[in-house]
Amino acid sequence: MSNISELIEVIKKREGLRFDSEVATYMGVDRKSLAVAKSRKVIPISYINWYCKHYDIQRQKFEGHLKGSGTETESEENVEYTVIAQRETIELQKEKIKLLESQVKQNDNVYDGIHSDIVFSFEIKFNWSLKNPGIKVRYLSQNSAYIPIMAEKLGYTETEIIELLQIDEMIDYKNHKIHQLRTEKQKEEMLGIMDNFIKAYRSIKLNTTMLVAEIPVLYTHKNGTIIKSNVEYRVNWVDGTGTAHIRWCAE
Repeated sequence: MSNISELIEVIKKREGLRFDSEVATYMGVDRKSLAVAKSRKVIPISYINWYCKHYDIQRQKFEGHLKGSGTETESEENVEYTVIAQRETIELQKEKIKLLESQVKQNDNVYDGIHSDIVFSFEIKFNWSLKNPGIKVRYLSQNSAYIPIMAEKLGYTETEIIELLQIDEMIDYKNHKIHQLRTEKQKEEMLGIMDNFIKAYRSIKLNTTMLVAEIPVLYTHKNGTIIKSNVEYRVNWVDGTGTAHIRWCAE
């Protein structure tokens, strides 16, 4: 059975769209719901119904149409609610097993073994102004596997984390909702660190395209507990792309 990433990519190609949020708008669904479905790698039955109705195909030909063959490859019963629910349960169990295996393998590490490999991508715009330096950032939904991990670690629902990260929105970093995961003091410290790095890199940016920095970052759990992490930022300031690699420190 196809997964939701294939459905999203097919719609992007057919309709000339770039971001998952644009696909959500085109389909008339909530972008946060689409992101959650993508993180679970399951196609909701309502999305299948929309696709078949929109592109005027029979449901039993959905799989073939999605893969480009246009032929029937699975019976209609294979895309009924019960099968999709079973698939979702299996994927969630696989995710839990992977997390437990990671915890066992890295139990002696200085970092929290469960959450030491969170990586997410973003687009970034720099303002190198001397008087008012700053950045704008857009966290991307293309790889959203980190969402349920962050949600569990920080005590939020997946929908709440998607809202706080403002997925697929280009936002001035100092006004970003991600700072709601920090106290006001932590926010000020984080913005100060970013300002210092911009000032430091301004003098060398013409000699390199890649900026790499590891920064201690504090988050606040929904229950008020402070969560410590080290985040390695890898930024190509020329093409405006980057990745953040989060390692949660052992508690």
